[in-house]
Amino acid sequence: MPKTVKKKRTTKTNNEVLCIKLDNIYSILEKNSKDIEELKEQVAMGKGGIRAIFVIGALIGVILGVGKYFKFWS
Repeated sequence: MPKTVKKKRTTKTNNEVLCIKLDNIYSILEKNSKDIEELKEQVAMGKGGIRAIFVIGALIGVILGVGKYFKFWS
């Protein structure tokens, strides 16, 4: 019956593997941070657009209300 020989992992190998994994995690983290910043910008633009539409609608409402009040239109 042959003996099975277990490979012994060295600390250097383990550290290299951990270092590679940490580098991968760091690159993924940077990508996620960039994506989050882009999403924040898109949300800010969306809020600005909604505010602009609200202001324009309010101005149109005021103009129509004043016109009806002073009977500019029948």
